[in-house]
Amino acid sequence: MTERLYLVDCYIQDFAAIIKEILPTGIILDRSAFYPESGGQLGDQGKLKTENLEIIVKNTRQQRGKLIHEVETIEGLEVGIEIKGELNWVRRYQMMRAHTAQHCISRFFQINYSAETVSNKLKTSINRIDLSPLSKLSLEELNEIAAQINKLISSNMPVSISFLPRKEAINFLRDKEYQTQYLGMVPKSVKEFRIISINNYDWAACAGTHVQNTSEIGYITFEKTVNKGKLRERIYYSVS
Repeated sequence: MTERLYLVDCYIQDFAAIIKEILPTGIILDRSAFYPESGGQLGDQGKLKTENLEIIVKNTRQQRGKLIHEVETIEGLEVGIEIKGELNWVRRYQMMRAHTAQHCISRFFQINYSAETVSNKLKTSINRIDLSPLSKLSLEELNEIAAQINKLISSNMPVSISFLPRKEAINFLRDKEYQTQYLGMVPKSVKEFRIISINNYDWAACAGTHVQNTSEIGYITFEKTVNKGKLRERIYYSVS
């Protein structure tokens, strides 16, 4: 199994690793800071380097527990050699800002509208969140909500990472009114949950990458909403 460095430190931009396995379209390392596409967040891109080679990582994904770096070519690579990984940091940092913003937005709607986040998709420009139950909101209402969320974001709330045993984590999150019904979908083999805490505002089980303080997010703008069925609204937002 690949040691996933981003789980403990989301700010690692480069690292050294050993090639453990080579697949037709990708490689597996013993350790990596590349985040694999999951939980609505895009997989990382970047480069892998040896003394003589520089290989582009087009995407990172996971399959059957394996973290696969999808590369443009595997020519010249061998199992057992040391390699240096370098993230496309501009792209990753945008993902971190957008993901932490999503947690803030989701919590706001949970507290003020009793609406749960049922789906989300993070991109480098426009992101989306599906909320239910939620009725259509006017542009004026959206602008007012954005102003309130931006006020929270600008209050410099620290964002922290912790790890709890499965049962303890579920009880903790239930006490914090997190959407614990989704935790039942996590395989029983997962004995420990990673908890993302935003000061005393939000707590969530999440394997994604986040900033260390909400002030890093910048400002959110709601772009539009689209109805996706009975009492289900899709809200598009950007961070700047």
